[in-house]
Amino acid sequence: MKKFLLSLALVALTLSFTSCGDDEPYVPKITNETVEGKDLINSTVTLASNSVTYIETANYTFNIEYRDMKEATVKVVANNVKFDSHMPYAVSFAMEGIKTNQLNDQYVRFISSKVKFLNPSTGEENTNYTLTDVVGFIDKVNKVFTLRYTVNNKWKVIVTSSTIRSRIAPGNDYTAPTDLYYIYKIDIATMKAEVFLHNIQFKIGEASSPVLKKISIPDLDVTPTVYGFDLSGDNIVPFNFSGENLGQAIPMPPMVVTNYSGKIDILEGMHTIYFNSMGGEWDGFSGLYLWEWKGASDWGF
Repeated sequence: MKKFLLSLALVALTLSFTSCGDDEPYVPKITNETVEGKDLINSTVTLASNSVTYIETANYTFNIEYRDMKEATVKVVANNVKFDSHMPYAVSFAMEGIKTNQLNDQYVRFISSKVKFLNPSTGEENTNYTLTDVVGFIDKVNKVFTLRYTVNNKWKVIVTSSTIRSRIAPGNDYTAPTDLYYIYKIDIATMKAEVFLHNIQFKIGEASSPVLKKISIPDLDVTPTVYGFDLSGDNIVPFNFSGENLGQAIPMPPMVVTNYSGKIDILEGMHTIYFNSMGGEWDGFSGLYLWEWKGASDWGF
């Protein structure tokens, strides 16, 4: 009897495998998402000679087609971009068919050695331009975007969010209840910047100030560089923030900031900051929350 029951079980198992084999081929779940970079992304363009030629505001759109949320195809559309101030007109173009499996619910990272320069309206290739060394990173949750690419082996383009945040080591976050972190807001139209310092405590001689939850230093001058931006300023009245959600800005004339000097290195994902205030000085550096990789050597710098 036991042998008979075992035989029936084997027959049933065989039939189940046969039935599965007759099913239609598995169809992956395809989902699409579009991330608008308008008013968030600015681009810095540099020449291979390491001299800065142009900086502008440009609009980028990322279309991401997911396949079972395990792999994706990315399309990047750029509108009204000039690679050099001497170009007679701006161009719009698309990078299409960039495949990646480096993704999750929050991040998408993509790399391609070469993509076609397409007309975004017709999809036809414009052979006047060659796009290489494309590297992109999108944090959909925190709205942080970075993109870099090379055009005709001549123009190196850096695209980043106009809001740039520091990274809190050793994790990947850029905000914390008590840890020090920085947020930069850059206005390309005016070439000015404001830096926000969170959870900062100054030391003046042997004395220490109370922990300031949020202060800002506005009206910093922005100078484009081959790696990102240099910031400078002098005799600036900072603001201290208080109230609900630290939304009330109060000028602090006794804490006037002098000799401000800083660097935002997008390629290496680092920033530095130095200034004097109330007879003391602040000197710091840390990583930036831009992308998960570094390497200016990739660009020959």
